[in-house]
Amino acid sequence: MTVSPDAPKVIFTDDGWILSATEPPLTVEKLKAEVVDSHNWPGGALWWSIGDHEVYHYETEIGEIIGEAIEGLDEGTYSFVHSGTPGVIGKIAANVRALMDECGGPVTALSKLCREAGLQFFPRVRMSSHYEIDPRNPAYGRFRRDNPELLIGKPGEELAVGSLPWGQRTGLNYAFPEVREYMRRIIFETFERFDVDGVELDYMRHPGVFRSDEAYQNRYLMTDLIETVHNRLKEVGAERGRDLQLAVRVPPTLADSVRIGLDVESWIRDGLVDIVAVGGGFIPFETPIREFVEAAEGTGCQIYGCIEATRHMDDDAVRALAARWLSHGATGVYLYNFYTIYPEWNQRIAEEVSDPSRLARLNKRYELDRAGPLYPSRGHGGAFRYASPSTTLPVTLRSTSDGAGPEFSIEVTDDLDSAIADDALEGCSLTLRFEDISPDDEIEVTINGGTIARQAGGFAAEGWTRMGITCHFWMAYPGYPEERQNEGKSLTFEVACPPLRQGDNAIGVSLVPSSGNAGGAVTLTNVELDVAYKQ
Repeated sequence: MTVSPDAPKVIFTDDGWILSATEPPLTVEKLKAEVVDSHNWPGGALWWSIGDHEVYHYETEIGEIIGEAIEGLDEGTYSFVHSGTPGVIGKIAANVRALMDECGGPVTALSKLCREAGLQFFPRVRMSSHYEIDPRNPAYGRFRRDNPELLIGKPGEELAVGSLPWGQRTGLNYAFPEVREYMRRIIFETFERFDVDGVELDYMRHPGVFRSDEAYQNRYLMTDLIETVHNRLKEVGAERGRDLQLAVRVPPTLADSVRIGLDVESWIRDGLVDIVAVGGGFIPFETPIREFVEAAEGTGCQIYGCIEATRHMDDDAVRALAARWLSHGATGVYLYNFYTIYPEWNQRIAEEVSDPSRLARLNKRYELDRAGPLYPSRGHGGAFRYASPSTTLPVTLRSTSDGAGPEFSIEVTDDLDSAIADDALEGCSLTLRFEDISPDDEIEVTINGGTIARQAGGFAAEGWTRMGITCHFWMAYPGYPEERQNEGKSLTFEVACPPLRQGDNAIGVSLVPSSGNAGGAVTLTNVELDVAYKQ
């Protein structure tokens, strides 16, 4: 894959927070100041979500505009997105209408503002939302309410509460031609009517576009839709004398993508997609960006890794992810749910993660991720797990016959030898997080085959903090990261170089048998490797 010099290094996404957070009427002036100007960084892009659950927040002539279909419905019924902020549906509807009256609507305004600012602009289409929403709520959407036979769950079908099929039962089923045709018309509208640079089809909001037992067999149907969109997009681009681009956001591995009916590798190989954003951002350190880059070899397709703010947004982890992905050949970073963070944070992070030479001597924290349980499943949470690979963590450490425990691999991008030679390295440390560890528990740790420590649980520190976004972050601008307390205990070990090295590092963790913990077990939840530089 050849990284295009014209491709954005950082893609900022926005779910339309300003429509929820602004007291009507929202104006174009405010839209420019708090959305476009906030993300107008050289080499950046702004991709804007047009709605959810087929209830649209833009001036569509095809779909349902929010606030249109409310007679006989009850906003007081449950909606995962809206119930925590009563009255917000009416506020969004009023602001969409205000922009339609002032300038034509949100997408008309944003496409013009971004063009004037030199900022790439894509509308973002959610392909099948799995949020839990009561059908009586206006946010559920007329298309699903009127066509229950076109959903993943069959009318009258009995499903075990908490199972994956139950969690996905109200999602769109693209096996039906009526669903594919409806979404085709929505997608076409975003680039036929508006002066945009392309369109994103977001399959991570939310994963699951077929019944799970039919997804792999039906992948050809989604490929047909992708090809149809690609061909029309290129036709419109040729008419305008511009290259309009098709982007997709997909599960974190090629295998998981095709398993759920998305033949992403074929889309890349056959030139049907121009940009692939990889993953939901919840297990970013377990996301093999390199396999997507290799799939794109010999094509013009650009690959981005996704970072999700609701996971956590510590600077050191963001830098580690960006450094790893860029070293694997990715074009850049795709930021999700960061849209209300104060502009100075956006600019600083964008400048750091887009420049490998600058990243090289900045502190980083490499981590291992947790995919979570397959059961119970609720709505979008289960959908994310459905599209993810299994992970080693969390893992319960128990005594074994040979004394060995699980082994993990952590890749370090940093050139540690060079940093030591330049006297730039402050030090490296390995931290293990435990759900429970007692003073009688003894842990042995190895790195690349050599034992670095044996330590008793009595030395474990209580709890730790991570930086995260605030509750209802989409309702407040500017937003500021806040510390979140995590329960558990931690053991931290200083690590020399060697045994730690640039590249893959094998880390072994085992519970040492002793009279104090005979038959006991310890749950390991996190493994973190910090690289710190002299400032």
